[in-house]
Amino acid sequence: MLKAILKRSKITLIFVLLFVIIGIFTFLQLPQREIPETEVNIGTVSTVYPGATVETVERTVTNPIEDSLQSIDGISELSSSSAAGFSTIIVEVEDGADKKEVFSNVRQAVSDTSTSFPEEVFDTEINESTVKMPIVSYQLTSDSREDLENLRNEMDRWTEEVKELSGVEGVTVKGLPEEEILIKLEPEALKEAGLNVGSVMTAINDEFYPAPLGKQEIDNEIVQLSVNHYGTIEDMNEVFVGKNPQGDSIFLGDVANIEVAPKEVKDLITFEGKPAISFTAFVQSGEDIPSVDERVSEKVEELAEGLPGEIELVPYYSQANLVNDIFDGLFMSLAISVVAVVITTSLGLTGSGALVVALAVPISVLMGLIPLPYAEVDLNQISVIGAIIALGILVDDSIVVNDNIQRRYKLGDGALAGAITGVKEIWVSIVTSSFAIVFTFLPLIFLSGGNGAFIRALPTVLITTIIASTLVALIFVPVMRYLLYSKTSKKISDSPGFLGKPFDKLADFYAETVLKKFSKRPLITSIIGLVFTTAIFGLVVLTPFEFFPSADREEVTIDVTLPIGTPLEETADTLGEMEEMLKTDEGVHETSVFAGTGLPNLFNSSLSNSGSNTGQIVARVDRENQTAQGLIEDWTEKLRGEFPDAELFMETIQQGPPAGAPVTVTVSGPEMEKLLELRNTLKGEMNELETNLVVDNVGEMAPTIEYIPDRGTLEENGITVKQISEQISLATEGIPMKSFDNGVTKRDMKLVLEGNEGDVDLSALELPAASANPQGAPQLVSLDELVDVEEQEEIQQIPHKDGERAITIRAFPDNEEGYEANVQEIVDDVKDGLDKDYSITLGGENEAQDSFFSEIIILFTIVNFLVYLLIALQFNSLSLPFLVLVAVYLAIAGAILGLFVTQTPISFLGVMGMVSLTGIVVRNSIVLIEFIEQRKDDMDVKQAVVEAGRTRLRPILLTALTSIVALLPVAVSGDALFTPLAVTIISGILFSAILTLLLVPMLYLVFNRFRRKKKDKAFS
Repeated sequence: MLKAILKRSKITLIFVLLFVIIGIFTFLQLPQREIPETEVNIGTVSTVYPGATVETVERTVTNPIEDSLQSIDGISELSSSSAAGFSTIIVEVEDGADKKEVFSNVRQAVSDTSTSFPEEVFDTEINESTVKMPIVSYQLTSDSREDLENLRNEMDRWTEEVKELSGVEGVTVKGLPEEEILIKLEPEALKEAGLNVGSVMTAINDEFYPAPLGKQEIDNEIVQLSVNHYGTIEDMNEVFVGKNPQGDSIFLGDVANIEVAPKEVKDLITFEGKPAISFTAFVQSGEDIPSVDERVSEKVEELAEGLPGEIELVPYYSQANLVNDIFDGLFMSLAISVVAVVITTSLGLTGSGALVVALAVPISVLMGLIPLPYAEVDLNQISVIGAIIALGILVDDSIVVNDNIQRRYKLGDGALAGAITGVKEIWVSIVTSSFAIVFTFLPLIFLSGGNGAFIRALPTVLITTIIASTLVALIFVPVMRYLLYSKTSKKISDSPGFLGKPFDKLADFYAETVLKKFSKRPLITSIIGLVFTTAIFGLVVLTPFEFFPSADREEVTIDVTLPIGTPLEETADTLGEMEEMLKTDEGVHETSVFAGTGLPNLFNSSLSNSGSNTGQIVARVDRENQTAQGLIEDWTEKLRGEFPDAELFMETIQQGPPAGAPVTVTVSGPEMEKLLELRNTLKGEMNELETNLVVDNVGEMAPTIEYIPDRGTLEENGITVKQISEQISLATEGIPMKSFDNGVTKRDMKLVLEGNEGDVDLSALELPAASANPQGAPQLVSLDELVDVEEQEEIQQIPHKDGERAITIRAFPDNEEGYEANVQEIVDDVKDGLDKDYSITLGGENEAQDSFFSEIIILFTIVNFLVYLLIALQFNSLSLPFLVLVAVYLAIAGAILGLFVTQTPISFLGVMGMVSLTGIVVRNSIVLIEFIEQRKDDMDVKQAVVEAGRTRLRPILLTALTSIVALLPVAVSGDALFTPLAVTIISGILFSAILTLLLVPMLYLVFNRFRRKKKDKAFS
């Protein structure tokens, strides 16, 4: 086959050119983003039950929905929170399950269950994804908050026009209250008309939301049936709500004033101390970040031309800027790596050989890009780093093939014969070593969870690029050597390359001096080398550990929770005081405050539980004077000391997938009182440890006013509890109704009592008593005669996990070393004597990390087994593969040594680097052992070892050097995420290459001695 290809060299090169063009086109089409885009395997089931207590929501809504979801296949975990008037259930889908099918079943189950809900419960909303990725965010500032409030209509226009742009998922405006329709009932008019709240609500719903009639066949034609009904806000005044005692018709406009008014403010935002509005756009899945960013930015600049003069538009966040900065650095590292690899290869190759290998580099990379869109891999930090790692590996095949063809030409073979024979002698090793790399990285594609999704692009890029490089080495390299040899001088240099002669001298010294000397005592040499290598593994305990490092960004976010019941304005003032303190730090150059619901998911930060007592501060540091981590260390305790009532947590952006709390403790059981007691005990003891912050998902008890009905008086007057709750709701927050939606405008709608501001005066609220004489005026009874008022405290929410009540405590320790063990002791003590209906479990991010390392160990074992089988097939031996795998052992020891010497933390990507070394370093052992196996029948085994060392030293050193120089720019870049990966691979390759050249030949001699003794024994 190769002979046919070589005879059609020019046609082959045309095909290669075609693949290069496709690769370039693929590269230009691949979307760019900061980190890999991963599918979120969770969704939410949200239900509003206006005015309901926490227990009522749990009993009436949450429990029935959870019961209906328990039997659905594909759900790995259910967690829920029942709060006053609101139920949220988070559905986590199992890895590998069809998310769309699961949520189709969820919708059906919820639909069936909701038929039993009370009429007041709103329709349940089901969202398959809860995470939106912001692409750009702006701050609109002014000296006066009133100026910003006048932008309501303008912001609605901005929202609609930006949402229509291609690639935009949605828009969020914070700091500006939404508008709602208020139906303000007049108490006196209702009394005179003899109407109650229920009849008014029913009349509105019946008019604006009539039952759909469907279709009917009339005169052989299918026609749509409908009822003409009111559909505008103005029409509401004409809605018939009943008749008064005199028999006159009463319309809604007679008993209520209808107006569009702003809702209660949920967010108060400031930017650099000035009132502000936050405008944030989110990107759709799979879109190219720079392209969408450009479209949104151009549209916002166009819309900003219509802003009043007192409003300033400030760009606050742009993901495209981050992506461009990251790719500028990565592409520079990639370019430096390419140049370094080309220069390195030229050190030991002829001019034509260096040219061929240099051309093989971009061809392999571009061909390797072609499958990426089908593997759902885009251009991001991880995929580009994968390409940089591949650079150092992919030239190995080309170098080895080129070097062997060069050797055949040196022996006198012709152009065609030399190319064919050169490939024939080496292709098995090339394919075997390439398969070893593929087998090494393939299992990493199947890593589970967020960590697996985060890293998946790296093994994918490496696999596709290595396969491409193998094809290039076995086809393109011999074609080019054949063409170049045919048209150039037939004289072959004895010492090719700039360092050809030094390489030759080194090879002679290595073969004649080192190998011959140590081959006299191969067993002792092997034992000493392996003991030394094993001792290096002890350095693990002296090497720092950091699973995912903090990103080198300028943003620091401060999450603040004040005591329950703190008004929003007071929360904003407190956050403002904290902001002023932070501004005294010379390293802080910009601040913003988001009081209320917090950030719109900017900087990987948001609030899970928010309210009027919560908020976030964002401080941007000048990295010449301060670092994000430095600001956290300097100010965390200062702020906590100055604001002791605030629950405060400072953090910066962490590279890698979102991480949870390092340690979590979950308490499960039937009774909330007992769970709260256990929570208080655990939190108290955990706070005595060296802990940064300990929080839970229930919080402190909230002040509550309970209205206790006088049952006898209610029965005597024919008044129900529902009528009382409706009347009190009207006088307080109002009664939410279905949203008004006429197809153009959608607004929330609420019934309130006119003049409901201030404290509730029960004596002023009256209900009509049931009258024996329906013609007479109804007797009115004030609410203070019907209920008693008690002030008490009530739990804010009731959380569940898999249908069972469960409180989760999250701990963020200052020093994680030994912390989990101390918490385990506390948990064990509290568990003693605990009722069997209650359980306490320890988990958290540390447990997730332990699970990850357990999974990596399993995958690493599988990888080595696959490589073992592959080499066993090549050499037809069950024992020789162990000699090859010694290189892996040496490489991992070298990686640990490199991390220890440089004090680079062992991290997620550092471990990935150790796994990667399996496929990278076995090639040297395979090439070395294969040569010995080919020559040992023609000469003494020791002489075969010496000749193998002399012949293979150049390609082994060149391949090691190219891998090292390819990663050097990353290693010295200072990037906290990728430096451990680069250091791991560089030190592993360097250590392995040196010791492989010494130990593998010696181990082979030992192995051969035992094999020969075994044969002699068999013959005897």
